[in-house]
Amino acid sequence: MIIIHKVGKTSNRILFERVILLLAHFPTLYKDELLYSGIARYHVNSGNRTQRQTIEDLFGKRLACATVDLPSHLTCLTDNLNGQYTTDQIINDHTLLPYYTYFMKQWKIHKVHSLMEDGSKQGEVHASLGLLASSIKLPVKLRFCSECYKTDSEICEPYWHRCHQLPGVFICPLHRSNLKVSRVEYSTLHHKFSFVPLAMHGESDYTEPVIDANWLDHLAFIAVQSNFLLQSQSKSKEETASYKIMLPKERYQTVGGRVRFNRLIQDFRNIYTDKLLEYLDCGINSNSTDTWLHKIIRNQEEITHPLRHLLTIGFFDKFVGGFSFTPHNHPFGNGPWPCLNKVAGHYNQSVVEKCIVTRCSTTSKPVGTFHCSCGFVYSRRGPDTCDEDRNRIGRTKAFGPVWYDKLRRLNKTNTSLRQKAKILGVDPGTVKTQTEHLDTYKAILQKTRSESLTTRSRRNGNNEKGCSLTRVKRKVDWNQRDENLYDVVVKTVEQMKRLPNPQRISLASIARHTDSGQLKHKLVKNLNKLPKTNEFIKKHVDTTETFQVRRLIWAASKLNETEGKVMGWRLLKLAGLNHPLKKMVKDKFMEIVEYQS
Repeated sequence: MIIIHKVGKTSNRILFERVILLLAHFPTLYKDELLYSGIARYHVNSGNRTQRQTIEDLFGKRLACATVDLPSHLTCLTDNLNGQYTTDQIINDHTLLPYYTYFMKQWKIHKVHSLMEDGSKQGEVHASLGLLASSIKLPVKLRFCSECYKTDSEICEPYWHRCHQLPGVFICPLHRSNLKVSRVEYSTLHHKFSFVPLAMHGESDYTEPVIDANWLDHLAFIAVQSNFLLQSQSKSKEETASYKIMLPKERYQTVGGRVRFNRLIQDFRNIYTDKLLEYLDCGINSNSTDTWLHKIIRNQEEITHPLRHLLTIGFFDKFVGGFSFTPHNHPFGNGPWPCLNKVAGHYNQSVVEKCIVTRCSTTSKPVGTFHCSCGFVYSRRGPDTCDEDRNRIGRTKAFGPVWYDKLRRLNKTNTSLRQKAKILGVDPGTVKTQTEHLDTYKAILQKTRSESLTTRSRRNGNNEKGCSLTRVKRKVDWNQRDENLYDVVVKTVEQMKRLPNPQRISLASIARHTDSGQLKHKLVKNLNKLPKTNEFIKKHVDTTETFQVRRLIWAASKLNETEGKVMGWRLLKLAGLNHPLKKMVKDKFMEIVEYQS
């Protein structure tokens, strides 16, 4: 393009028409072609003397750079191309973003999309994807496949393929042949306006890295699966939540659910070899307890490079397209699940739609909490390993109105305690405890009704005397309510401390054991108005350390009863604790062990 120094109205119009004409002839991007490659072909066809001018033609500004993998300012480009492409089409089909976002959260994908569409500071997109902090290096030069070069030349023209420019990809996923390394720089940091089309570079000017023949199967797997990620169009699989579930329990997990990382890392290194892992910038230090493999198995929130995901999946001998944990590998199987409320009309029928999966704080095993519409809530530690596990209750968290209604009716009969327990599906101790809760709640309810009747009769008397019929909202006597709730909470805490297995005392657990949704609401929402009750709760709720100490004391008592002695490792196992221990817990542990020795 001729640069005009003295631009008049006529010259300005000619220049504008020239640009519009050129933009109308922006080349059609081929399948899997980098946007960088399309711009390089456009530059040659435009006849522009400088590539900086090409940037200004396409983007309307000179802030944009020649970026191979993750270009930005794409909204400016699509606006100037007058609808020939959308930003989504360019990002999904002609950049490397889908590869990097396959294992990311949806909100993160939207953020990076916005940066690429609206423009960003140099390196900001790469930083958002964790690439600047990653030890996995980007390719130094652009790469191409000789077979693809020949095929493309016969059909159209050679161009730079996306799937050849991915980290860790040294083999063409289409032809399984080694990629050639060109002399065109991958990073455009030092030549921001340089676009080199593959056709101009030529097929003969390249180097070919020497690859160990023993690595070929692994590298072919990485190439094919990397290409799969690239074609996924950023569908945010979020599949890494359960890598641990894929670990064979017999070899890589203890009975308590802890991962045997030493064995896992040794097998991982044996399969891939240290040389290949170092070649891929994914080396693992066997002496470290915080390697990238530790982090990916533990599912820590930090970003993990897709190449490392593929190595992990390859270790499990799984292909990405079939690697899914939801719903196929749900730790408690697919819903609906059976209701295990023995007195419900739908007992043992699969009617439970809601299952919340959390992680056990002591064993790291999945814990499923099942909520039925009848109000019955139960939980168990997983994962389920057989059909019988679906009918197993680990702990009943709420009995619900149907169950309590049956208990009330049974309490009005001469049925024995054991027979009641059998009918209700619980042990006799639970029947007694829940009956006490009902009696306590009934007493509070009767007292409240009595106060209400007294107030109502007083109001009616006033009406007969000609007083106003306007109803005055009754004020709550918080002092009286504090006294009533204090008695309930004291009794509840005492009952919880007498439970056969220690249970953590917290505001939520106290409220849950009071057997009244209304009472629970009063406790949680109005605790600041209940000073006496609040003070008692503060003194008796467990911190993490005090609860662990109580478990140690309970475990020591159990071991003395069953084995007649207390061994340190048995004490920790029964109490569900692991090293390192907090100071208070460690002191108690040492005290118990030394006392027993």
